[in-house]
Amino acid sequence: MTPSSEMMIDPSSRSLTIAQQKTIAGALGSAFSHDPFMSYVFPRAETRAQQLTKLFLPVIRCGLLYGGIEVAPGDRGAAVWLSGHYFPLRLSQLVRSGLIWTPLSIGLSAFERLQGHESVCEHELKERATPGFAYLWLVGIAPEATGRGLGRQMIQAALSSMQSHGHSACLLRTDKERNLSFYTHLGFKQIHTDIVSESKIRYWLLSQELNRSEL
Repeated sequence: MTPSSEMMIDPSSRSLTIAQQKTIAGALGSAFSHDPFMSYVFPRAETRAQQLTKLFLPVIRCGLLYGGIEVAPGDRGAAVWLSGHYFPLRLSQLVRSGLIWTPLSIGLSAFERLQGHESVCEHELKERATPGFAYLWLVGIAPEATGRGLGRQMIQAALSSMQSHGHSACLLRTDKERNLSFYTHLGFKQIHTDIVSESKIRYWLLSQELNRSEL
C-alpha cells in the first residue's frame, strides 16, 4: 500500500534550516530519553532529553555534511546516516560539524561514558565493514508520532539514498535486543554482538547488502 502524502518521508536531499535541525534534535532527544544506553550516559532523567538534544544537533549536521538524513513529517524524527568514507570522523569533520564541542555541551563525565562505549563499538564495526559501506547512525521518532510506520519508512528511504550514492552495504548498531526482530524484518543480518566492559551494556551490529531491486 502506498503511504499517504502526510506519511511520506521527506527526501534526504532537502535542506534543513537551523530551526528545523533544532526541532529534529529535540524530537530525537525525546525518542531516546528512556534508552538504556542514553540512561547510562545521562543518569539524571529530568535533564536527559535536554542533554540528548545538545548531543544530536551536531549528529544531524554530520548527516547533512557527510551522508544523509531522512526526516519524518513535521520534523518529528529522523534517520541519520554517514558514508563509510568518513567513518570514523576525522578532526576536520568533527570541527566542521560541531561534534568537537560535545564534551563542553554535555559535560565531561557524560562524554567519557559516551566515548567509552562508542569507541569499542566503532572499532568492532570498522573491523567488520566491507568496502563501500554506509553507517545508519541514528533512527528515532518522537513518542507522539510512533506506531505509524515512520521508522520503517525512514530506514527504507535511507537505504535507497545510500544505494543511489554508490554504497554497497549498510551497517548499523543497536543497544536494544528488542530492535533485532524489527531490523531482521527489514533485511538486516546480525554480524556481531558483545558487552562493553566499561558500560556493561550489550550491543549488536547488523548489516545489509544494498540491492536496488530489493529497496
